[in-house]
Amino acid sequence: MVEWLAARLDVEASTARTLLMLARADDEEVETGLSAGEVTTDRAAAVSRLKAAGADADTIARSWGFDLAGVRYLTGRHRPVTPGDEAAGHASRYLHIQPSLDEHSWRLWGQLAGVDGRLVEKAIATETDRLPNNPDTTAGQDRADALVSVCAGWLAGDDAGSDLTAEIFIDAALAAASDGQQGASIVTGPRVGPNTLAEILCAGTISVTVSDQSTRTVCTTPTTRTIPPAIRRHVLQRDGHACVIDGCGSRNRLQPHHLIRYSDGGTHHPDNLVSLCWYHHHVVVHQMRRRIDPASPAQRRRFLPRTTRAP
Repeated sequence: MVEWLAARLDVEASTARTLLMLARADDEEVETGLSAGEVTTDRAAAVSRLKAAGADADTIARSWGFDLAGVRYLTGRHRPVTPGDEAAGHASRYLHIQPSLDEHSWRLWGQLAGVDGRLVEKAIATETDRLPNNPDTTAGQDRADALVSVCAGWLAGDDAGSDLTAEIFIDAALAAASDGQQGASIVTGPRVGPNTLAEILCAGTISVTVSDQSTRTVCTTPTTRTIPPAIRRHVLQRDGHACVIDGCGSRNRLQPHHLIRYSDGGTHHPDNLVSLCWYHHHVVVHQMRRRIDPASPAQRRRFLPRTTRAP
């Protein structure tokens, strides 16, 4: 019937479906309003759906003063949720995670049942509130950072710290010719660039396998912690077990950071190390490439102006 009506009236299927619904509603008030030109088709359809959802007469009367979004909200409040609806919502759940061809970025999308979706939304919202406020990021970016933070915390097992542990494979010829922008990947497959390598070298536990152009292994390092545990504990104690960025003070998964990067000749001396929360270390320093002013006070570290970024 919808296809026939759409062809006869030369309208979209959605419009034909709405007209058919109105014809079957047999609502005198709506029909009168449409005939007199006092009610639009969209308004008539919204009110009819509200009535079909079981709203009482007072609610329907009030709905005429609402905009269309308000009428749809009332309809959602009155529409019953049957066991069949709940079962269908659960059965329709899915999550797709799709990497780009070289795995330098990932897309996530999906659908969850009502309660599960609210649970995930609340977890991400709670974690977003825990992260420092950053005027340079959008709400969507904040939620993405919060999702990664939740996952990092779960893998770490606690809030005390979440070291990066990675086995890095490096093609010596490609890496040397591109200043580290080519030829490096971690054991699970994704290629990584200089910023990720710098973050791993900064605070992680790593082993490195270097190969030549023939893919012959040149050397392999043992798995080592780049910063000795005693030094890490000393730096955390010195910084009061809190992020030293001015105005932060978070204790969320603290990580050591080199003021002068290890790859630029910086040492593991405590004077070259500061304690940063996961957000300021992973997001601001290594992803947004902001640099800490080494001349700023030890317990109130500040970032250099935004025009000054790490290479």
